[in-house]
Amino acid sequence: KEQKLVEWHKGGKLRDRFPDVNEFRAWMETQILKAKQKAATKNPNPEGVDSDGKRYRNLGEIWEKYAKNPEKGGKHEIKKDNKGQKKRRRKGLRKSECQSRTDWYQKGKRYWQNAPPTLEGVLGGFGHISPLDIQESKKFIKSLPKGVGRTRAVDLGAGIGRVASNLLLGMFSRVDIVEQDKSYVDAAKAALSKVEGIGSFDEVGLQDYKPDKGIYDVMWFQWVLGHLPDDDLVQLLSRCRAALAEGGVLVVKENMSRKGFILDKEDMSVTRTEGMFRELFIKAGLKIVKEAWQSNFP
Repeated sequence: KEQKLVEWHKGGKLRDRFPDVNEFRAWMETQILKAKQKAATKNPNPEGVDSDGKRYRNLGEIWEKYAKNPEKGGKHEIKKDNKGQKKRRRKGLRKSECQSRTDWYQKGKRYWQNAPPTLEGVLGGFGHISPLDIQESKKFIKSLPKGVGRTRAVDLGAGIGRVASNLLLGMFSRVDIVEQDKSYVDAAKAALSKVEGIGSFDEVGLQDYKPDKGIYDVMWFQWVLGHLPDDDLVQLLSRCRAALAEGGVLVVKENMSRKGFILDKEDMSVTRTEGMFRELFIKAGLKIVKEAWQSNFP
C-alpha cells in the first residue's frame, strides 16, 4: 500500500499541490475518512439479526423487546398468575421476552460471572490473539495526535486488566481500571496492585460509571460497548468526553459487522455497523480524529 501511494504521488495530478509525500498521505487519509463518514450516514439504522437467526427491522426493536427503559414508559397489560397475584406485562410480548433494562444488564453480568478470570476466559477462548491485538493497539497509540498527553489513562470494561497490563502501563504514568465483575477486579488487583503506575480499581458497570471531569488523556474501550443500549452508550460517551484532559481522546476498539447489526442473546451484546457507531459518536458530541483497522487476526 505504501509503495502504491508513493507511485500515485509521483505520477498524480496533485503532486504540485502536495510536493511532500507525507502531506499527500495526510490529505488522502482525510479524504478517505470523509468518504467513509458520508457512506456510513446513508443507512445509520439498518436491519439486523439475533443469534437465533431472527431478523429485526432496526436496533430499536431490540431495545424495545429486551432492554426497555422504564423511564420511557410503554403500553402494559395486567395479568393474574396462578395464585391470583397481579402481574404487569408489556403488550405483544411473550412472558419469556418481557425484559427490562435491568434484566438486560443482569443477564450480561451473569454471563461474565460464569467466565473464568483468565486470559482465555475474558477473550472467549481466543487468548492466543492477545499479542497481535496489543501490538496493533500500541501502534495506534503512537500514531495519535501530538497533543494527546501520556499522564493518565483508564481501561474501561477492563476484565482482568489485560489491556492495562500489556499496553497502557507501558505508555502512561498512571492507569486506572474500571470493571463491574468482582472476580475480574480481584484478579486485576492480585496481578497489578504493586505495579508502578497502577491507579484505582473501580468496580462498577459502565452504564453507572461517572468519572471526574478533565483528568484523562486516553480512555480505552475495547470489546465492551456492545453491552450498552444506544441511549446509555451515548450518555456514557458524553460523560467520558467531559472527563478528558486538554487534548485527550476516547479510543474505541470494537468488532463491527459489515451489513446489519448482530445480537448475541447469550451475553446480551450487539455488534454494530460502522455507520451505527458514527451516528452514536455524533450524538455524544464526539469527532473522529484517527481510525485504523486491526490486522493479522486469524
